[in-house]
Amino acid sequence: MSFFKPAALKSFILGQYFTDGVKMTLGVLLPAVVFSLMGDFRTGISISLGAFLVSISDSTGPLEHRRTGMLASCGFVFLSALVTGVLNKYPMLMGVEIAVFCFVFAMFTVYGTRAASVGAAALLGMAISMDPQKTAAAFWLYALMVLAGGVWYTLLSLSIMQIRPYRVAQQALGESVLKVAAFLRQKAAFYATDTDVEANYRKLAAVQVEVNEHQDSVRELLYKTRKRVGESISSGQLLLVIFVDMVDIFEQMMASHYDYKRLRELYGQYRVLHDFKRGIQLVAEELSRLGYALINNEKPKHPHYPIDFLENLRTEIEELEKSGVKCLMLRKIYANLASITARVDDIYNYFYEDQLTFISQTREQSLSKFVGHQSFSLKLIIDNLSLESNVFRHALRLAVTCLLGYLISLQLSLGSHSYWVVLTILVILRPGFSLTKRRNTQRILGTLIGGLTGVLILYLVPDFTVRFVFLVLFMVLAYSFLRIRYFLAVVFMTPFIFIVYSFLYPDSNFLIVRERIIDTVLGSGLAYLASNFFLPSWEYTGFKQMSAKVLKANLEYFAMIISRLDTATFDEVAYRLARRKMYLQSANLSAAFQRMLDEPKSKQKNKQDLHQFVVLNHILSSYFSTLSSSLMRSDMVLSSPDQVVKIKRIRNYLLRSLEHLNERGEELDFSVLDNEETFLKATDSAEISLLTEQLQLIQKTCSDLEKLSRKMTAS
Repeated sequence: MSFFKPAALKSFILGQYFTDGVKMTLGVLLPAVVFSLMGDFRTGISISLGAFLVSISDSTGPLEHRRTGMLASCGFVFLSALVTGVLNKYPMLMGVEIAVFCFVFAMFTVYGTRAASVGAAALLGMAISMDPQKTAAAFWLYALMVLAGGVWYTLLSLSIMQIRPYRVAQQALGESVLKVAAFLRQKAAFYATDTDVEANYRKLAAVQVEVNEHQDSVRELLYKTRKRVGESISSGQLLLVIFVDMVDIFEQMMASHYDYKRLRELYGQYRVLHDFKRGIQLVAEELSRLGYALINNEKPKHPHYPIDFLENLRTEIEELEKSGVKCLMLRKIYANLASITARVDDIYNYFYEDQLTFISQTREQSLSKFVGHQSFSLKLIIDNLSLESNVFRHALRLAVTCLLGYLISLQLSLGSHSYWVVLTILVILRPGFSLTKRRNTQRILGTLIGGLTGVLILYLVPDFTVRFVFLVLFMVLAYSFLRIRYFLAVVFMTPFIFIVYSFLYPDSNFLIVRERIIDTVLGSGLAYLASNFFLPSWEYTGFKQMSAKVLKANLEYFAMIISRLDTATFDEVAYRLARRKMYLQSANLSAAFQRMLDEPKSKQKNKQDLHQFVVLNHILSSYFSTLSSSLMRSDMVLSSPDQVVKIKRIRNYLLRSLEHLNERGEELDFSVLDNEETFLKATDSAEISLLTEQLQLIQKTCSDLEKLSRKMTAS
């Protein structure tokens, strides 16, 4: 999102991230202000610390998940603060605690993102509590104050969610629509003759990852909220209908794949490609306007694009045909764009109709099957106690690095806030090298820029009230950007930390600034070295397994597409689940490849083959979606034994690919192909040719994937 556009800036201020930033600031700052007015600022700071730590687990999601996460954080943060308070005077025992806690809480990652944030909150609680000045008076009293702050924040957050239960879902849906618009803009880039097709595929795959993540979040929010609040609230019904339509539109976008290099060869010299690009961008702009309207809680105005832009495109195609140019591919693109445009118009019309055309109750009930259910079995951790597990390797890496950072800080006497070294390691050191590297750069640059800003404020602004205003502003911005722009979060967080310490230690302002910068650089350096040399996790090592998962998901989806031939037994929900699984696995593979590109060149093994695999997989997903759309039409049927042969060859290529990667897929059901006479029907030659062409393209892509799978195994 570009924050320089007025619409984007307004939506950011009214969106979920800024709202969360204001809520977190209120929850964290209020105890400190209240107790400061009562003359006990340090007690307020301890309570505010508990509120801040618990807020880490208060990420977007259903109320039940947020409540569980925050209550778990309260318990584990209290435990960390209490144990650290007890051991603060015993450096050797503190070292043992750091190693044990880092390993145990890092293993929480096996239970998903929210559980990982609970573990992170506990570890940050441990690191911040390592300051003996906090726990010198009574460690148990300090731990109780931290717990009180966590409970206070939990109650505040849950109370706000109860006021407008669908508002969070509406904001999340708006963000999701913006991501779909970004995906469509990336698609439009293919129609520019100067676009690097391969590079654009990588960018498209990265946006696809974000779309899938946002749609999963919205799906879970809507389902859980409707289940808790009930189905009678019209706003909830409207959001659900829009979400279902947006999922369908995105899947239609995924299904629209063309040979863009061939497209340029055929039509690059004509204006029609430029006009298609412009038309696609117009629709993307309308989706952006819809997303902003949802975030801003506004009624969107009817689409702004020229009403004749589709008619002009159709006229251009007709004129090309009259001049002797074959335009079958252009007509396919036009039909797809017209269909998506009509779906977008329908969504806009929902806001102006008295009654909505609702999705079927059966389809709404099936939403529960698309919502993930996390198991918290101890067996999951036990199964990951192996060096083959990236989570286990990360937990060991984190434990050893934090222990080393603590020991170095003791030896170098870096000041009373030397726990910042451990804190920096905890924040920066991620399971993968690429994210650690990115965090490292952002943390150092953000600290330097934010540190300079903080120094200027401390030097130029002696007035307490003005400093407090800056503090509130920096807190809101830091918490707002924490989940979307880590660099900006650090830029704003550093000066607000300086201001807080200027209130606590008014005579040591610039000494604290120096400590903060030195500790950050030291912690960053240790994190970088550990991610590079101590049990490193390089992306290429997991590509074989991820590729197998992707191929298996593709084969499963293909089996569901073919099961459409038997309409009596076809399971629509199972089909949609298989399609979602295919998109998620493809998104995971693309994300892994993007991360690999940030790793050292020496660790980017088989990069060209892996890139080709990612691109071919994306193409195959689009071809499958197109084939599925074709078989949904009543006038499109299998009519030739040759088509059945191609289907079996596609299946066999995918099965052989899995065999190369030491996986199996024979358990999938293709039995519908055993009785050709039940589904083969006569049709005209044009339809036979179109469907045969689709199957031929899929067969060629699967053949290429099989060759790549064999090559990847041999290398």
